[in-house]
Amino acid sequence: MLKKMISEKVYCGLDIGAQKIKAAILKVHDAGQTQLMAVAENKTQGLKDLSVRDLGELSECIHTTISQAAQEANIKIKEVQLGIGGEFVELRETSALIPLVDRGNKIITQQDIKKVNHQANLLGLKMDEQTLHSIAQYYLVDDVNTALNPVGLYGRKLGVEALLIVTNINRVRNITHAVNHAGYDVGHLYFGTYAASEVVFSKEQKQKGCVLLDVGAAVTSILIFKEGVLKYLSKIDIGGDHFTRRIVEKLNLSFDLAEELKQSYAVALSTDQHQKEDILLKQESNYVPVKREVLYQAIEGEILNFIQGIELALKTSGFRDQINDGITMIGAGALLTGFIERIEGDLHLAVKLGKVNISSRKTLNQTGNFASCIGLAQHAYKQSSCSLLSSEDLLNWRKSLSGKIKELYEEYF
Repeated sequence: MLKKMISEKVYCGLDIGAQKIKAAILKVHDAGQTQLMAVAENKTQGLKDLSVRDLGELSECIHTTISQAAQEANIKIKEVQLGIGGEFVELRETSALIPLVDRGNKIITQQDIKKVNHQANLLGLKMDEQTLHSIAQYYLVDDVNTALNPVGLYGRKLGVEALLIVTNINRVRNITHAVNHAGYDVGHLYFGTYAASEVVFSKEQKQKGCVLLDVGAAVTSILIFKEGVLKYLSKIDIGGDHFTRRIVEKLNLSFDLAEELKQSYAVALSTDQHQKEDILLKQESNYVPVKREVLYQAIEGEILNFIQGIELALKTSGFRDQINDGITMIGAGALLTGFIERIEGDLHLAVKLGKVNISSRKTLNQTGNFASCIGLAQHAYKQSSCSLLSSEDLLNWRKSLSGKIKELYEEYF
């Protein structure tokens, strides 16, 4: 009965970007195990300059995308986990210190951890902000001992140093309203790139030191992990659309045609082959030959700015020399031909295209392109208070209860 209840649990991640709306559906088959059932994407309508310009168009686009994924998975969706991009979030450092007892020492419990984390969250927030993720860096016991997990230690005071990923709730309110208008409830609001890290990286990679580079349409988010947790978040205001606009300016084309040329022919590395290759560009009723090298020249300046922005962020973080697992790139902008090789050569770090570490019902190419919406669904499952106990937890129920009674006894007696 338990396995049946778990297997019927589904989560839908919804990633609303400036150019694409993407949805992913995960189904929980066993405690801690999920399967990707379906993904869908459509061109974003009704959203301009990160603001809702047409509620009806955006809502219809959201409904169409989720319906396509739901139909493929043969699952009804009522609730979605909504992801927002780097342009909507900020990273903030915060800390808190709470007393545990007036005299003597006590054993630190999970309740104490929750209390000090809550206090740090309150101290770090500003008006009209919402915490998307709270990431403890380390805990202080009696201002001296530090621990990643102080549960079970003795102490009189407990402190925490944490990072908060926050958003201004007013900026995302209309996007949330569009999801509701499409007929779906919003279960949670998350930072899409941070959620993507859960399905792109292993625990070992985060421990060694790694960088997640999410190249969006308008903004590129840079997340650095070390010792198993997020240590740094930065953004550069360059994304895939900036490369497209340089082609628009160079060749005097429409944005849609320039985007098509970028995806099919633009390169981030110049070679003799590309310099000589001709592209037939349709203008009115004629086809005009254009050297492929012209596309490279159009975006070269923006690529240089992009790489310089990444290098500056890595140096500013203080973790430049601790990135032992290199850079992983996700997002549609990461698919530019030669982009990975160019960044690898200029930064002297290993760079690879991200892949989702999750089983799928069918083969899916370029899973990194859907990493955010898949990660949103996976993150919601992990964070869900409705997650049922595993069979091992059930077998150890008596032991757990005995431990809690002991904690209460130590705390009050």
